[in-house]
Amino acid sequence: MACPVQSPERSRGRPAMERTVYVVPHTHWDREWYQPHELFRWRLVRMIDELIEHMEQDAAFRCFNLDGQSIVIADYLELRPENEGRLRALIEAGRIVIGPWWVQPDELLPSAESHIRSFQRGIRFAERMGGCLRVGHCADQFGHIAQMPQIMRQLGLTSACLWRGVPDHVPGWSFWWEAPDGTRIPVLYLRNSYSSGWRLPEQVDDFLERVRRQERDLREGLPALLMNGTDHSRMEPHVPKVLAAAEGRGYRFVLATLAEYERAVLDAGIDDVVLRGELRSPDRSNVLVGVLSSRLYLKQRDFEVTRALERYAEPLELLARLHGGPDGGPALRHAWRLELENTPHDSICGCSVDQVHREMLPRYDRAEQLALQVAREAAGHLLRRIEVPPQGGLGVWRPVSGAPCIIEADVPAGWAQFDALRLPGGAEVPFTLDPAGGGDVLVHEQVSPRGALRHLDFLREQRYDVHAIEAMAWELDDRHLRVTTTVGPDITVVDEADVREAVRRIASEGLADTAEVIVRTSARARLSAVLPSAAAAGLELAVPVNSAIARPRRTPSARRLRNDRFDLRLYGARLAVHDRETGMVLDPACIVVSEGDRGDEYNADILEDGVDEPAAVTLAGTVSTPAWQELRYTLTFDLPARLGRGRKRRSRRERVLQPIDVAVRLWHGLPLVELRLTVENRARDHRLRALVPLPFVPACAVTDNHFHVAVRGLAPVPWNGVSAELPPSTFPQKTFAAAEGNGLGVAVFNRGLPEGEIVDWNGRKALALTLLRCVGWLSRPDLRTRRGGAGPTVATFDSQCPGRHSFAFAIAPYTGGWHDAGIDRLARAWAFPAIGWATNGHEGPLPPFLALVGISGDATLSAAHRSEETGQPLIRVYGGPAAGPVTLEAPALAGWQAARVDLLERNPAGLDGREGSWQLDLRPWEIATIAFREG
Repeated sequence: MACPVQSPERSRGRPAMERTVYVVPHTHWDREWYQPHELFRWRLVRMIDELIEHMEQDAAFRCFNLDGQSIVIADYLELRPENEGRLRALIEAGRIVIGPWWVQPDELLPSAESHIRSFQRGIRFAERMGGCLRVGHCADQFGHIAQMPQIMRQLGLTSACLWRGVPDHVPGWSFWWEAPDGTRIPVLYLRNSYSSGWRLPEQVDDFLERVRRQERDLREGLPALLMNGTDHSRMEPHVPKVLAAAEGRGYRFVLATLAEYERAVLDAGIDDVVLRGELRSPDRSNVLVGVLSSRLYLKQRDFEVTRALERYAEPLELLARLHGGPDGGPALRHAWRLELENTPHDSICGCSVDQVHREMLPRYDRAEQLALQVAREAAGHLLRRIEVPPQGGLGVWRPVSGAPCIIEADVPAGWAQFDALRLPGGAEVPFTLDPAGGGDVLVHEQVSPRGALRHLDFLREQRYDVHAIEAMAWELDDRHLRVTTTVGPDITVVDEADVREAVRRIASEGLADTAEVIVRTSARARLSAVLPSAAAAGLELAVPVNSAIARPRRTPSARRLRNDRFDLRLYGARLAVHDRETGMVLDPACIVVSEGDRGDEYNADILEDGVDEPAAVTLAGTVSTPAWQELRYTLTFDLPARLGRGRKRRSRRERVLQPIDVAVRLWHGLPLVELRLTVENRARDHRLRALVPLPFVPACAVTDNHFHVAVRGLAPVPWNGVSAELPPSTFPQKTFAAAEGNGLGVAVFNRGLPEGEIVDWNGRKALALTLLRCVGWLSRPDLRTRRGGAGPTVATFDSQCPGRHSFAFAIAPYTGGWHDAGIDRLARAWAFPAIGWATNGHEGPLPPFLALVGISGDATLSAAHRSEETGQPLIRVYGGPAAGPVTLEAPALAGWQAARVDLLERNPAGLDGREGSWQLDLRPWEIATIAFREG
């Protein structure tokens, strides 16, 4: 229920010039920032305690907007469960307003799916508590993604309310915001920030002067806004009295919710101004662009965990449930909560005190543990029901269709007798095996025959201690019983009951005098191969075989690699790549550069002192296998150790040697050059980047972003001369960035490295990928790229990112445009590779390929999972730049009814389909969610 608007009768007879001023009491609550979460939560508890007490006693303090996120209520109730009834009553009455987010995340860094899950969880929680705000409140995000208008509209939100990122050519306090698919949403622009009415004066004249300052650029008839709050602010109990005292002095005052202010703005009319796409302008408010690269290890972990959830666990759990498998929903719900708790802007952005970010890492670990376990259990349910030949097989889960992909998996060392994988369609691909250890004896005890039986009684659910059981066997030799259990990572079918019954019979009938039990780990090898493109995401059985397929050529030189497409050589410290298909020569193909950075966690402040020539190069040689070839070497840089005392340049006398191990790999059958770098970071106050110099003059940059691919111009955005922060030259990206010009293109794929830029290098343009940005302060007031502080001036040693870091990226040359070249599909297949589990030979009723979903047409799979609310299967896709007719193939859902739903999984519109195939018609970049029900 919304709280009632102040009666209009009060304003009858007022002069026509009287303006209505909406005063919105609120707080913006960072769960963690310059203090860790629990300390901020304790402040939250005290604040809400005070708020409840006052609102129950003072009806004049009629409403309070408790930020745009529902998790603060859950945080509060964990410590104050006894106050749930009192809080719920105020929410139901519309006096305390919560939602629609679960957490208020950074928009540019977390995954696209995470935003939908945050909104879903936040709206559903708020509705259960008594009501949800339908204004898309984005108080403090450091810029906004292009697709947010479409996301909000599909969630039933009626407007967006935001502050940062709006350019200064927007004249007023409202505008229309348009997503790449054409969806528009009105914006309530917090032109004077979400703190415009914080600490309102108690003296009426001072208060009215404060009000007059809010009228800048307000056209006649538009209401004014005072946001009565700020970060972690408490309520101001005097405000209703001040408003009453000021009434009749040229203004009408309403103590209001954001929803009431929204209605007034919509009634007055949204300004006829349209902004399209991303909002990242610092013209009127800082967007703090350096957070794209602060504490990059957090961005990498976020990528790894959301990949485990979205690409592996959820779709596998869905596929297993469709075949009678276990319910992994509770684990996935909890894993998502842990993941989402790391997505607020002060968390994932890496712009808090060290303790905050130390506490994030266990959350990532716990979420990933659950995701990978659910994926394994789902795969196990399916693999044990697929018929596998005697030599065993590899259950391969492919999350991406339409492009070749890499598989790397642990398999039994005995697979060394084979040289290829046979896929369900009959195709054979060569694989490489590297020894991976194992074969250790964990237990070897002499026991009585009944002792052997007692040992078996402790083996339950195919586990021994922390290990999965791969095989169990018994042997009776000259009245001596030997029981052997092999443990390891494989998913196998083991008849525990049969072994246990045989040992029981031997012991009870006195067939053995002595016995021994042995538990050993299986000998392991690491398999790697390139799988050809598949038509659908799904689980398939790959069987090891001896094949007569021709082997790729071996490497002829210690400094050269050659495969079916690329010639690669290292001369000195310079890596050169010749792409025989496009004719492009990348020379150098990749340069590592260290630059001094005197910035802070919010903004880089780069010195003109780049070091890109290593002091030494150590060649480790080349390796050639049936699946790949690899060149390995170490670059050792002689770097300044830190900034000098004056912070104007890096130290000259204090230096460190910083080694970077480089592995350049050519996969047979993949049109890319993969680089894996391992850095032992010993320097401070610097930015480490990989630069890919371009062999052509680029006309534009192309970046993979949330639910769309953006084409960006290269001309720098001019500074308006007044803003505190310089315009960004870096750009956000998800799985790839590319540069295109003259019919040529070079893409750089990444895994969890979200900052890119087009830069100058030795008279050429280069595509830059940030690997590390190492600074020692949460905020500094003395930067050249931003005037003033962006937070407390607190030293943060961990943000220097000392120690060992690993990075993976790939370079893909192409001709024509990125879409026609399939760069987006190839990038996703590389970023989200196949995973697999070995299994033993056994019978089963299921076929060797279990397809989950295939897409024909210009669309991309975003999610396949079961609804947290109903448990029904859901598939989400989004259109490409052309879109149009799209066919969705989901054979496991044949016979189910399909309906297109909104992002809250409501308002179904039936889809025609049969035999597991459904047709969609999508606008370019349109997001579509399909829900299924049986029958």
